[in-house]
Amino acid sequence: MPAIAADAQDTWPPRVLVTVTGLTVGDAISVYRVADGVRTLVRAGSVAAVGDVSFLRTDAELPFGVPVSYVAIVNGSSEYATTAVTYSLPGGRVALSDAISGAAAEVVILAWPDRIRDRDSTVFRVGGRTVVVSGDLGQPTGAVELFCDTTAAVRAVADLAESATGGVVQIRQPGGYDGVDSHVAVLSATERRWSQDGSDQRRIIVWSVAETQPWASALEARGTTLQDIADVYDVPGPILNANPYFETNATNWSALGGAVTRSTAQAHQGVASLLLTPDGATATVQARSENVPVAAGRYYGGAAWVRCAVSRSVTISLIWRDAGSSILSSTVGPTVALTANTWTYLEVAGVAPTGATQAMLVPMSLTGTPPSGHLTYADEAIVRELPTLQDLADDYPTLLAVAQGEFA
Repeated sequence: MPAIAADAQDTWPPRVLVTVTGLTVGDAISVYRVADGVRTLVRAGSVAAVGDVSFLRTDAELPFGVPVSYVAIVNGSSEYATTAVTYSLPGGRVALSDAISGAAAEVVILAWPDRIRDRDSTVFRVGGRTVVVSGDLGQPTGAVELFCDTTAAVRAVADLAESATGGVVQIRQPGGYDGVDSHVAVLSATERRWSQDGSDQRRIIVWSVAETQPWASALEARGTTLQDIADVYDVPGPILNANPYFETNATNWSALGGAVTRSTAQAHQGVASLLLTPDGATATVQARSENVPVAAGRYYGGAAWVRCAVSRSVTISLIWRDAGSSILSSTVGPTVALTANTWTYLEVAGVAPTGATQAMLVPMSLTGTPPSGHLTYADEAIVRELPTLQDLADDYPTLLAVAQGEFA
């Protein structure tokens, strides 16, 4: 059954990561923010058919100082909601932000005296009378005076005005005041010194703004999740098997139901590859690496480039063994249909089971009693340890690099 959760992220201004789990691939989903009884679709929060059992979106436009909850509607009817939470804006000042890029600045609004609404119109004077042809009143425009007390704050405001997505900035205060909290297009910016003391960092920034609609709904708010970090933290360990490239020989490789040799007839990289020739009588034919050391509970991956003289299906797998070389279990990758004489990348990954001390890579496994003419080649056949989220715990430099890259 689906479930929804809302978790405040440790950022300024605060954002909320909304997670819907327990979905079925193909479900339609829409996620809404609820504040003051009004439902607002979370940015990029509607998908006609999900491609995963989980759905995540970052809400970077929530109001502060009022109760906010989130509702997920699955397949147009079933609703799942979070408990309302009042989120606060730390610091007590005003947040200027771009939800799409994640850029933000902290300011004090000194003055916003006028909200002028103009009407597009044409005036005709006919026979002593005035005739006006007009349209609707537009959204308010005006001048906003922003106060910054440090050079860093001044630069943040200038950078935001310069780089804001579509020139649009969201303004939010700690209490969520109507008429102030809004999205505005920055039409011009004027910087004024607070005093004529050259060492005084304080500035007044005057923005000429026009209130406008938020960014296009298809644009997703910028946000980093643990999975994003895991995707960036893609630094696999060293290669564990001794001869993955076959440039000199086929040492450390063996065959089940056939023979393996080094071949220069085909190569994905370098000048050689491993050739597996079935014996034509064995039901399942495999090429196998030597046993490499592993630790139970750790995450390992195998990969290889494979091609065959004919179109057929193959699989890649890892065989887990204990200290006595007895087979404990196998992790088998997806069955892949090879196109004749075409290199195809195969990969498999799994956690070494309890008791495992060794693993063997099977880069190509052929079933169905393959005939001897099903010559199959492998190159760059590698087994190595893969990183996990737990490995990030003590890796502050990588976490910092990810954060800096996210909001650079």
